Amino acid sequence: MIDDFTDELGVSCSFCHAENKETHKPDYASDEKPEKEIARNMMQMTIGINEKYFALAHPMIGDSLLAITCATCHHGQPQPTAPGGN
Repeated sequence: MIDDFTDELGVSCSFCHAENKETHKPDYASDEKPEKEIARNMMQMTIGINEKYFALAHPMIGDSLLAITCATCHHGQPQPTAPGGN
């Protein structure tokens, strides 16, 4: 699943996860960065779209059966792109 974010959004862990000031490694438990909450909301949206429009029962991020993934809108970039690239 972690590789999905790297590939589909072109970001590393530090994009959403704050740095632990003592270890200088990602603090996965911290909710300090707003990007982490945005990512949670986007994952819920993606799962909801797959359930509602593609009739997938119990879809999970990283599942190979997903019709809609992060890459559908992000195309390897941290910010999603509009249809047609605008």
